Amino acid sequence: MKDVLSSRVDGLFRRLSPGEAKLLAAFLVGAIFGMFLSWSALDTLSWRSATFESDWKTQERWLVFSGTVVTGALVFFMRKHFGHGGLTGLLRALVAGLWVLFLAGILTGTLNMPLWGTTFGVIIIAATLVKSPFVAASAVIALALIHWLCRPWQIERRSIFGFGETDY
Repeated sequence: MKDVLSSRVDGLFRRLSPGEAKLLAAFLVGAIFGMFLSWSALDTLSWRSATFESDWKTQERWLVFSGTVVTGALVFFMRKHFGHGGLTGLLRALVAGLWVLFLAGILTGTLNMPLWGTTFGVIIIAATLVKSPFVAASAVIALALIHWLCRPWQIERRSIFGFGETDY
Protein backbone atom coordinates (compact mmCIF):
# COMPACT_ATOMS: atom_id res chain seq x y z
CA MET A 1 0.00 0.00 0.00
CA LYS A 2 2.82 2.38 0.87
CA ASP A 3 4.50 1.82 -2.50
CA VAL A 4 1.32 2.68 -4.40
CA LEU A 5 0.77 5.90 -2.48
CA SER A 6 4.38 6.99 -2.68
CA SER A 7 4.53 6.27 -6.41
CA ARG A 8 1.42 8.37 -6.97
CA VAL A 9 2.90 11.27 -5.03
CA ASP A 10 6.32 10.93 -6.63
CA GLY A 11 4.76 10.76 -10.08
CA LEU A 12 2.69 13.88 -9.63
CA PHE A 13 5.17 16.22 -11.31
CA ARG A 14 6.11 13.71 -13.99
CA ARG A 15 2.54 13.71 -15.26
CA LEU A 16 2.73 17.31 -16.44
CA SER A 17 2.83 17.53 -20.20
CA PRO A 18 5.27 19.98 -21.83
CA GLY A 19 2.37 22.38 -22.47
CA GLU A 20 1.20 22.20 -18.87
CA ALA A 21 4.74 22.80 -17.64
CA LYS A 22 4.97 25.92 -19.80
CA LEU A 23 1.53 26.99 -18.55
CA LEU A 24 2.79 26.67 -14.98
CA ALA A 25 5.79 28.80 -15.97
CA ALA A 26 3.38 31.40 -17.39
CA PHE A 27 1.61 31.58 -14.03
CA LEU A 28 4.96 32.07 -12.36
CA VAL A 29 5.88 34.86 -14.80
CA GLY A 30 2.53 36.51 -14.03
CA ALA A 31 3.15 36.29 -10.29
CA ILE A 32 6.68 37.69 -10.58
CA PHE A 33 5.43 40.52 -12.78
CA GLY A 34 2.65 41.18 -10.23
CA MET A 35 5.27 41.43 -7.51
CA PHE A 36 7.31 43.88 -9.59
CA LEU A 37 4.23 45.93 -10.52
CA SER A 38 3.07 46.07 -6.89
CA TRP A 39 6.51 47.12 -5.74
CA SER A 40 6.56 49.81 -8.45
CA ALA A 41 3.09 51.02 -7.46
CA LEU A 42 4.30 51.20 -3.86
CA ASP A 43 7.22 53.27 -5.09
CA THR A 44 4.78 55.54 -6.97
CA LEU A 45 2.77 56.09 -3.77
CA SER A 46 5.77 56.15 -1.47
CA TRP A 47 6.63 59.12 0.67
CA ARG A 48 10.08 57.72 1.32
CA SER A 49 13.33 58.49 -0.39
CA ALA A 50 13.90 54.82 -1.28
CA THR A 51 11.68 51.76 -1.51
CA PHE A 52 14.62 49.49 -0.72
CA GLU A 53 14.55 50.46 2.96
CA SER A 54 14.37 47.46 5.24
CA ASP A 55 11.71 48.83 7.60
CA TRP A 56 8.69 47.98 5.48
CA LYS A 57 5.38 48.17 7.23
CA THR A 58 2.98 45.25 7.30
CA GLN A 59 0.62 47.00 4.89
CA GLU A 60 3.40 47.47 2.36
CA ARG A 61 4.36 43.80 2.59
CA TRP A 62 0.70 42.86 2.19
CA LEU A 63 0.39 45.09 -0.90
CA VAL A 64 3.29 43.36 -2.61
CA PHE A 65 2.15 39.87 -1.54
CA SER A 66 -1.46 40.42 -2.63
CA GLY A 67 -0.33 41.89 -5.95
CA THR A 68 1.82 38.82 -6.54
CA VAL A 69 -0.96 36.34 -5.77
CA VAL A 70 -3.69 38.30 -7.60
CA THR A 71 -1.71 38.73 -10.82
CA GLY A 72 -0.64 35.09 -10.88
CA ALA A 73 -4.26 34.03 -10.28
CA LEU A 74 -5.53 36.36 -13.00
CA VAL A 75 -3.13 34.81 -15.50
CA PHE A 76 -4.53 31.43 -14.44
CA PHE A 77 -8.12 32.55 -14.96
CA MET A 78 -7.36 34.26 -18.29
CA ARG A 79 -5.18 31.39 -19.60
CA LYS A 80 -7.55 30.40 -22.37
CA HIS A 81 -7.08 33.80 -24.02
CA PHE A 82 -3.27 33.56 -24.25
CA GLY A 83 -1.29 31.47 -26.69
CA HIS A 84 -3.50 31.52 -29.79
CA GLY A 85 -1.78 31.92 -33.15
CA GLY A 86 -2.13 34.60 -35.78
CA LEU A 87 -3.21 38.21 -35.58
CA THR A 88 -6.47 37.25 -33.87
CA GLY A 89 -4.52 35.44 -31.17
CA LEU A 90 -2.24 38.41 -30.69
CA LEU A 91 -5.19 40.78 -30.36
CA ARG A 92 -6.88 38.36 -27.99
CA ALA A 93 -3.74 38.24 -25.83
CA LEU A 94 -3.54 42.04 -25.86
CA VAL A 95 -7.12 42.38 -24.63
CA ALA A 96 -6.55 39.66 -22.02
CA GLY A 97 -3.37 41.43 -20.87
CA LEU A 98 -5.23 44.70 -20.46
CA TRP A 99 -7.92 42.86 -18.49
CA VAL A 100 -5.25 41.32 -16.27
CA LEU A 101 -3.78 44.77 -15.53
CA PHE A 102 -7.22 46.32 -14.97
CA LEU A 103 -8.45 43.55 -12.68
CA ALA A 104 -5.11 43.39 -10.85
CA GLY A 105 -5.56 47.05 -9.94
CA ILE A 106 -9.13 46.50 -8.76
CA LEU A 107 -8.51 43.30 -6.79
CA THR A 108 -5.19 44.28 -5.23
CA GLY A 109 -6.60 47.68 -4.33
CA THR A 110 -9.65 46.05 -2.77
CA LEU A 111 -7.54 43.64 -0.73
CA ASN A 112 -5.39 46.50 0.55
CA MET A 113 -7.93 49.24 1.16
CA PRO A 114 -11.57 48.30 0.53
CA LEU A 115 -13.58 50.97 -1.31
CA TRP A 116 -10.72 53.46 -1.65
CA GLY A 117 -8.38 50.85 -3.13
CA THR A 118 -11.13 49.50 -5.37
CA THR A 119 -11.70 52.96 -6.74
CA PHE A 120 -8.11 54.08 -7.14
CA GLY A 121 -6.26 50.79 -7.72
CA VAL A 122 -6.55 51.02 -11.49
CA ILE A 123 -5.57 54.68 -11.46
CA ILE A 124 -2.47 53.87 -9.41
CA ILE A 125 -1.51 51.07 -11.83
CA ALA A 126 -1.99 53.44 -14.79
CA ALA A 127 0.04 56.16 -13.06
CA THR A 128 2.80 53.66 -12.37
CA LEU A 129 2.90 52.57 -16.02
CA VAL A 130 2.93 56.20 -17.23
CA LYS A 131 5.50 57.31 -14.67
CA SER A 132 8.03 54.65 -15.53
CA PRO A 133 8.64 53.54 -19.12
CA PHE A 134 10.69 50.66 -17.69
CA VAL A 135 7.63 49.32 -15.85
CA ALA A 136 5.49 49.76 -18.96
CA ALA A 137 8.07 47.93 -21.09
CA SER A 138 8.28 45.16 -18.50
CA ALA A 139 4.48 44.83 -18.64
CA VAL A 140 4.62 44.37 -22.41
CA ILE A 141 7.50 41.89 -22.11
CA ALA A 142 5.81 39.92 -19.32
CA LEU A 143 2.51 39.67 -21.20
CA ALA A 144 4.32 38.68 -24.41
CA LEU A 145 6.22 36.01 -22.47
CA ILE A 146 2.98 34.73 -20.95
CA HIS A 147 1.44 34.59 -24.43
CA TRP A 148 4.47 32.70 -25.77
CA LEU A 149 4.51 30.26 -22.82
CA CYS A 150 0.80 29.48 -23.23
CA ARG A 151 1.21 28.58 -26.92
CA PRO A 152 2.30 24.91 -26.40
CA TRP A 153 -0.61 24.39 -23.98
CA GLN A 154 -3.07 25.73 -26.58
CA ILE A 155 -1.57 23.42 -29.24
CA GLU A 156 -1.88 20.44 -26.89
CA ARG A 157 -5.43 21.43 -26.03
CA ARG A 158 -6.41 21.58 -29.71
CA SER A 159 -4.79 18.22 -30.40
CA ILE A 160 -6.70 16.59 -27.54
CA PHE A 161 -10.11 18.24 -27.87
CA GLY A 162 -10.04 18.97 -31.60
CA PHE A 163 -10.94 22.64 -31.34
CA GLY A 164 -9.90 25.00 -34.10
CA GLU A 165 -8.04 28.23 -33.59
CA THR A 166 -11.17 30.29 -32.85
CA ASP A 167 -13.63 27.66 -31.65
CA TYR A 168 -13.42 28.65 -27.97
